[in-house]
Amino acid sequence: MSELQPDAMEFDFGSPPTFEDPLEERTYIKERLACAYRVFAKLDLCEGASGHLTVRDPIRRDCFWVTPFGKQFAHMTASDLLLIDHHGKVVMGGKPGKQKYNAAAFIIHAKVHSSRPEANAVCHSHTKYGKAFSVLNKPLPIYTQDACVFYNDVGLYNSFGGVVLDMSESSRIAEALGDKKALIMAHHGLLTVGETIEAATSWFIMLENECHTALLVDAAAAGDPTNKPKEINADAAQFTFNADGTELAGWFESLPWFDLIDEECNGAYKK
Repeated sequence: MSELQPDAMEFDFGSPPTFEDPLEERTYIKERLACAYRVFAKLDLCEGASGHLTVRDPIRRDCFWVTPFGKQFAHMTASDLLLIDHHGKVVMGGKPGKQKYNAAAFIIHAKVHSSRPEANAVCHSHTKYGKAFSVLNKPLPIYTQDACVFYNDVGLYNSFGGVVLDMSESSRIAEALGDKKALIMAHHGLLTVGETIEAATSWFIMLENECHTALLVDAAAAGDPTNKPKEINADAAQFTFNADGTELAGWFESLPWFDLIDEECNGAYKK
């Protein structure tokens, strides 16, 4: 119950599937990860070979699944994915001749996964609005209802040390992320985490959109110094965060995109 809306109803989001067979769960999360890559491609959230989405393996918890280096996100399949450990070794998966992965993917994601045991999924990409907003080196303003899912829950890493190829840099990134669901990385891009790949995908899509919105709002207000943009007040932001900013809400939010991809490609990502 909230003093802001004392008779507020609660959303019924349902819940993710559960598995008794860990091998069945592994198959499922690989398929969902491959589908997530296609969602990113559908929404123009990728740039060439840059960017990477990962999911922790349910059997070997010290390993995670990732794309082979240079694979087009729009064509990703479960059988393309590589399982790598926290030492950078390819443990299993992938296709012959496609056993290489992006070194930056390992450096960044291995550290985030190890620092956040509950963060089974990590999404990072170089998207145009995320990159543009990151150059401002400032926190995300809470201008809209959708931005409230990041209320006190998005970090800012305002130091750019070049392309991430060393664990010292990824350690600083993980420290800046802390216990939050998202991170704005100055001069670089966005990063989100979740207990599921669906939640991490939702947070990424929403953060990219909110960076875009913030840029539009600030540009619109620039011509009128008397009309400064107003952020949502703390009570309303917290109320909305409590309703929409949960892991379950994040999982549910991206399901329409996953369903669309499944229908459009007739489940081809599961191959």
